[in-house]
Amino acid sequence: MSRRRLLLQLAAGVAIAAATLYLTYRSLDLDGLTAVLKNVRWPLLLLVLPFLGLSYVFRTIQWQILLAPVRRVGFSCAVSPLLAGFMINSVLPARLGEFARALLLSRRTGIPAASSLATVVLSRIFDGLTLTAMSLVALASLWDHLDPPVRTGLILAGAGYVLVLAFAVSIRVWRARACALSVAPLRWAGLHRAADRFESLLLSFADGLAVLRSVRDLVLVSLFAILVWTCLVLSAAPVFFALSLPFRWYYPALVLILAAFGMLIPTPAGTGTVHAALTAVLPAVTDLTAPQAGGLALVFHVTQFLPIIAAGLAAALREGLRPADVVDGKQGMPGR
Repeated sequence: MSRRRLLLQLAAGVAIAAATLYLTYRSLDLDGLTAVLKNVRWPLLLLVLPFLGLSYVFRTIQWQILLAPVRRVGFSCAVSPLLAGFMINSVLPARLGEFARALLLSRRTGIPAASSLATVVLSRIFDGLTLTAMSLVALASLWDHLDPPVRTGLILAGAGYVLVLAFAVSIRVWRARACALSVAPLRWAGLHRAADRFESLLLSFADGLAVLRSVRDLVLVSLFAILVWTCLVLSAAPVFFALSLPFRWYYPALVLILAAFGMLIPTPAGTGTVHAALTAVLPAVTDLTAPQAGGLALVFHVTQFLPIIAAGLAAALREGLRPADVVDGKQGMPGR
């Protein structure tokens, strides 16, 4: 990805964030929003940090399990690239943090970057499957209140993650044959050099999917995905109590689900789009008013993203990550 393209995407993301923030909050009762924010019990927000921190501990352990069939990596070796990657994903578009995370681990350990990236992709697949399952459980009581397009979207999202996982399994189980079939369209089009490079990348990628051969490791990876999202749900709960908002057991999970949908539109840290999703949907399906949902969106966003940005910056400095590494990491992946 060129620097110019990255800057254009970042500028577009900032513009979308500014527009959605303006459109979201201009329609709210500002006096009501001010009243919600004025009564924040700040000490309760500190309870967000232990659960949020624990979620990244579980993420790191999960990544270690995914990496183990390729090479055993210590916790301290894996945690800095992971935090740096999440920080980059929080401030830049195009999921560049995933590539930077794989690149940093490759530098530290010598693991091929494509194999490292495969484990990152697997981790994200299990995130998606867990979030989809959590969505269906949390929204079961709201199912009758949801529009058919929303129901269809949830079902298609789950099916999409399952299909991606099935493709990963096929790449691992039928390694050479599946890789050859994947690049066959390029060969039919006469793009033999591109096909050779892509096939080589897929073969290296397949090495990072070795965990798919172990039922025990798959169970462990799934368990840690559940623990990650359980901690994230628990980290959202203190925001309700700090703002003295109505609360039911599934409200924090619903907040995370809506935030995940909001982040599908690439803005820095989901700014604007997360706020729009929470403010538009929560008053319709919960006991929260629009000003309460707007206040919740602001406080939730700050408490979720500022800590990982701060921790990720510290990790990036520790790893000696340069801006050029972030910009060029995606381009350099096949050659590593």
